[in-house]
Amino acid sequence: MNKRIVFAAASAASLLLLALALPGPARAGALDDNGHALEASEQATIVTADKLTYDYIRRFAKFEGNVVVNDPRMQLTADVLTILFNEDSSPHTLKAEGKVFITHEDIQARADMATYDVATARITLVGGPPQVLKERNILEGDVIVFWRNEQRLECKPHARLVVYPDDFGDANSYFHAPR
Repeated sequence: MNKRIVFAAASAASLLLLALALPGPARAGALDDNGHALEASEQATIVTADKLTYDYIRRFAKFEGNVVVNDPRMQLTADVLTILFNEDSSPHTLKAEGKVFITHEDIQARADMATYDVATARITLVGGPPQVLKERNILEGDVIVFWRNEQRLECKPHARLVVYPDDFGDANSYFHAPR
């Protein structure tokens, strides 16, 4: 597999991760059997899977089985990760399927499928139902859509938010009228 293909696949996987989180602390990278780092730097994104299929003609990369994406900003696990490329080899859609679990700092998301549209910076979580968890607080619904560039989110139908006021400091300032 040539370097351009590996770079394109790794870049596409990084885009999904970047779409879901702000930069966070770097994590230790993977090591080979001799204890040497596999990645070039702490900023490298490492994607592992049981199988990788890359089709230059049909412009896609598909990671299958035990997919793990380790990125300095977050981690993602799924059964399958598919990346669709434009004619210029830039990714346009990333789709993680099957037991999708995403972690960034103290935020976790899980769904049966997560899709990222590069052009619109839109992330869609569906199936399971999808959930976004921060500490004890939980957001869930049939579909959760997040527009990264707009810092906007929509959860529908059957939106449900479980909030623990203790997690937000003085509960009186949030849930009671001033006296």
